[in-house]
Amino acid sequence: MRFVVLHHTGWPGHDDHYDLMLQTEPGAGDADAVLRTFASLTDEFPDGRSHADARQRDASATGPDARANLLRLIDDHRRAYLNLEGGLSGGRGRVERIDAGELAWLQPPDADSLLFRFELSGARLKGGFRLRHMGGGIYAFERLRRVPN
Repeated sequence: MRFVVLHHTGWPGHDDHYDLMLQTEPGAGDADAVLRTFASLTDEFPDGRSHADARQRDASATGPDARANLLRLIDDHRRAYLNLEGGLSGGRGRVERIDAGELAWLQPPDADSLLFRFELSGARLKGGFRLRHMGGGIYAFERLRRVPN
């Protein structure tokens, strides 16, 4: 399984944001909607770190925007987005691949999941993470302190 983080910019009527896409099943082709997709609420890269994590890294830091790691569940996307970069059809702006890599599910996802647990092996996102439902289709993207066996 794979994941990708795309920076989505220039879509008229929409704020620039990041899309975290997690492959939930292999799929038979690039047209299969097998990427569970979460859009950031801000134009800050979602790294799964909390305010406390930021303060520990740099005592002078004020920490990231409180919403930087809040993501909205949106429609599943086609597997083709794992390799997509550039302009989108229909005047929907463009995407730039910011991170990508392997994904290992720590608990299998299903259509009704309110908690997703997984490991990512990308250039920027490495280690264990979870997406925890906060209500209203919003999920907190959080780095796991320890990955369970």
